[in-house]
Amino acid sequence: MRQALVLMLVLCAACEARVGTSAAGVDASTSAGDDAPDDPIGIDAPACFNGRVVFLSFEGETLTQALVSDAKTNRASWMQIGSGTAPPYKAGVQNRAVEIQAIIDGVRTQLSSFPITVVTTRPLTGDYVMIVYGGQPGQVGSEFGGAVQELDCGDAVRNDVAWISDNVGSVQRIVNFSVGAIGFGLGLTATLDPTDCMCGWDNNCTSDNNQACTLTPGIARDPNARQRCNGVTTQDEIATFAEGFCQ
Repeated sequence: MRQALVLMLVLCAACEARVGTSAAGVDASTSAGDDAPDDPIGIDAPACFNGRVVFLSFEGETLTQALVSDAKTNRASWMQIGSGTAPPYKAGVQNRAVEIQAIIDGVRTQLSSFPITVVTTRPLTGDYVMIVYGGQPGQVGSEFGGAVQELDCGDAVRNDVAWISDNVGSVQRIVNFSVGAIGFGLGLTATLDPTDCMCGWDNNCTSDNNQACTLTPGIARDPNARQRCNGVTTQDEIATFAEGFCQ
């Protein structure tokens, strides 16, 4: 299936609309950090909203491998197996509900300066980015142990599907992975700043997860990252997030 995806992407290299380049993510062992208060990214919110939201799914999802991800039909292009099921996030853990609420609050806080609505119930209409939490890599066919998402250099896929495992660690780290997963689906690639939200997304950067990650205008993309967008050496992460949920 992976060979078919690569072939399709080569054939579509000249197409105006591009699908995701290839899957990337972060392994649970590549970044370290403890819980810390979640701080919002400090910018003024743009006065527009296109209806696209972020859906955080904690109660289990069955996913199917596909050439193009589609949150509405639970299809994920990064999967290495035909189908798999992510179980409910940390099922049976005593403080599960408290941790889930802390993740929800953290993601909402770090995205609060953007026109982004974060929900925990699947939307009935409109486009949405789905982040699935729970389970281990083999259960969903992920190449990465901590989190995975498909790189979409043109943000052509509006209904991205990302996954974050049970073994990531602290709440702050999970929140940072969540923001990075959204960014990768918007076409942002790895950076070398340990405090940046895109640090560690298929490169050798080690994230500082003792604090809320940041999004930066005009930051350099890692030229040695394993996945890159052709011809682009810098990225305005703030504008990319705003445009992704605004236009």
